[in-house]
Amino acid sequence: MFPELPPGLANLSPITGARPRASLRLAARGLIAVVIASAVSMSLAVPSSADGLTEQRDRVKAQIAQTQQNLDDSNASLDAANAAVQRTGQQLDAARAALAQTERELADAKARDIAMAAKLKQAQLALDRARAAVAEGQRLLGAQQQRATDIVRYQYQQQTNLLPIAVVVGDSTADVATRLQWSTTLFDTAASELDRLKDLQAQLATEQQKQSALEREVAAQRKAAAENLALKKALQARAAAQESTVAGLLAQHQAEQRSAAQAVAADQSRYASLVKERASVEKRIAIRIAKAKAEAARKAAAERRAREAARRSAAAKRAAEKARTSSRSYSSRGSSSSGSSGGSSSGGGSSSGGGAHHGFIFPVSAPITSPYGMRLHPVLHVWKLHDGTDFGAGCGTPIRAAYSGRVAERYFNAGYGNRLMIDHGVIAGRYVTTGYNHASRYVVSVGQHVRQGQIIGYVGTTGFSTGCHLHLMVWLNGSVVNPMSWLY
Repeated sequence: MFPELPPGLANLSPITGARPRASLRLAARGLIAVVIASAVSMSLAVPSSADGLTEQRDRVKAQIAQTQQNLDDSNASLDAANAAVQRTGQQLDAARAALAQTERELADAKARDIAMAAKLKQAQLALDRARAAVAEGQRLLGAQQQRATDIVRYQYQQQTNLLPIAVVVGDSTADVATRLQWSTTLFDTAASELDRLKDLQAQLATEQQKQSALEREVAAQRKAAAENLALKKALQARAAAQESTVAGLLAQHQAEQRSAAQAVAADQSRYASLVKERASVEKRIAIRIAKAKAEAARKAAAERRAREAARRSAAAKRAAEKARTSSRSYSSRGSSSSGSSGGSSSGGGSSSGGGAHHGFIFPVSAPITSPYGMRLHPVLHVWKLHDGTDFGAGCGTPIRAAYSGRVAERYFNAGYGNRLMIDHGVIAGRYVTTGYNHASRYVVSVGQHVRQGQIIGYVGTTGFSTGCHLHLMVWLNGSVVNPMSWLY
């Protein structure tokens, strides 16, 4: 029943919406080609002898040249599928953006971790050297302290032991001077060692301060590294969660793209069936128009023949009457006066009616929810024709004949639901047909004559319909037109 999905639609990308839109456009072009070929072939299949059909063919060609598309309404499932694809696509884009941001932050954290590790290693090496320097300074200071202590003790012992002896034995002045010089040397040496001790103490204090500063720096770096490590772990956990979210959204997006592709295929099949049905109806109307023209021609010929026979009969009667009158005048010898009789003949002229306008009425009293005309397909992004006017009447609302006429067809179609068509004959020089679609039921039969305003059925939602409404169509000379141009 339905045509295959055009090539290109099977290649829908599961990742982004760019490829599906391109594929849908390719699918639409393939569908359009089929529709144009169907429309042209169907229009050319109608006999060219009917003037109305020739006009119909020309209009079809003009319409194809002007629009290149002739699509019908998309169904609700296609709109919903498209909305779902767009929604999950946006969610997927947002999730991917969040994941990318987290991955950038994680990369920065990893880079900081590496830099911090290298810096901490250098600081630790510097701290180790500082600690070694302090230990060496403490060792040198200890040794210096011991040496200074030994010198001072030795000097004290020497001074204590020698001076009393020198006084008692009465050494010479030279000997005392020598001993004093020696004692002075000992004191100078002790003073030098003490100065060295002070220098070592100062150097050790500097090394200890440096060590303390390095210890604080290392501690701060360790704390920062620990904080960065915690941040990195948190970012890794967030990235894992976001990756899971992206994977889930991707799977959902792919499923919805498949659903959308199926909806597109169903919409294309639905469109193809509607176009086929529309062309079939136009062909049947064209046949009825041809039959009506043939019947009108036959009646006109019969009327001409009848008028000609009547004319000949009247002429014969007038000739016979004239002959009888002449015979009586000839045989009447006693007549001295001649009478003249004048005959007046009156000719009957044919009057041509002015063709008063015949106004159609609304079949239901309800607001228009969808007018006739071209509209943009929400998914395929191509223009398509809504071939009638939708009235938003509730189910069960009576449907009335828009004009008097004869019921020509009544049947069910998968796309239009329950259908009824009324032929109204030639009005203002054009053959008019009205169609009523999606009804729950009809109460008139094919061949029945209905008057304007008569109830012919009740509003429903059969066929391709998303809610109760009446889809009214009008054909002029077999071609569908805007119903509102004939409803007043």
